[in-house]
Amino acid sequence: MDTVSFTTAMARVPSPVTVVTTYGPDGVPYGFTAGSFCSASLDPPLVLVCLDKGASTHPAFSTTRRFLVNVLGRGQQEVAGRFATSGIDRFAAGDMSPQELGLPGLPGASARIACSLHSVLDAGDHTALLGRVEETFTSDRTPLVHVDRLFHHPAPNHPAPTNPAPNRPDPTGRLAGPDSRSQPPMPGRAFPLIFAERVEATAEFYELLGFTRQSRNPPEGEPTYIGLRRGSTELAVVSADWSVTQCGIPPGPGPRFEMFVLVEDLDTTLKQLTDGRVPLLRAPTDMPWGERIAHVLDPDGNPVAVACAITP
Repeated sequence: MDTVSFTTAMARVPSPVTVVTTYGPDGVPYGFTAGSFCSASLDPPLVLVCLDKGASTHPAFSTTRRFLVNVLGRGQQEVAGRFATSGIDRFAAGDMSPQELGLPGLPGASARIACSLHSVLDAGDHTALLGRVEETFTSDRTPLVHVDRLFHHPAPNHPAPTNPAPNRPDPTGRLAGPDSRSQPPMPGRAFPLIFAERVEATAEFYELLGFTRQSRNPPEGEPTYIGLRRGSTELAVVSADWSVTQCGIPPGPGPRFEMFVLVEDLDTTLKQLTDGRVPLLRAPTDMPWGERIAHVLDPDGNPVAVACAITP
């Protein structure tokens, strides 16, 4: 079974969007956006959450005594993106405060589930944390769901209107209508457009670098536009014939815009990329200005720089 086929199939499985938090032995808060979370037992009450063994937070969570699962809700996509981004202070926004069991939590979460660590299980390239539920909290905020690499909300429990407004793309490719509430506000936004021959494959490449999908156009069929986010950063992958179809003019002779992506751990990121069959163009090299840089090829064969800070 190849990695791409497996991840594509699993992307069709809806999952809750959760941020898991704890304190390290030194009192420093740690947190990550979990790709997998579910209940495991009713008696005793157990839940299961998985964490990549290569994650910087792995040592803290695999040895912690307790952790808190924050189930995110409507309007909290930015929190999910931030806690999935490497190389940043994930708690710098100040939106986490002590909650159940004194653990750092999101006050406006859809739900919170505080656990003591029951056991740590090997799960291939991940570690499965089995937590015994000690306290819970629920609010009336609609939960957030991730499926097909996009954020969604459960359908309301009431009849749909007779003539619902269609989901139609606005000029940026964002879906207007009900799904637009899951998108960041329009004022003040600016982001690069990457022109690609293979939009879907290029979007999957940037997902390996920590981006998550926020929008696509058209909603069905072969995409010509896919919007992505990584923390507060946005970019769009656009079909190479975009200028012809949208403006009636051929693309100019200049080079395509390329990305320079900072990551927390270059070796771990390169392993994820090469496991996903991304070609390595240039091996990691330490630069005199304090960065370690490698270059990989995107699906169109263009170089993309991936870098991290050199650890003293």
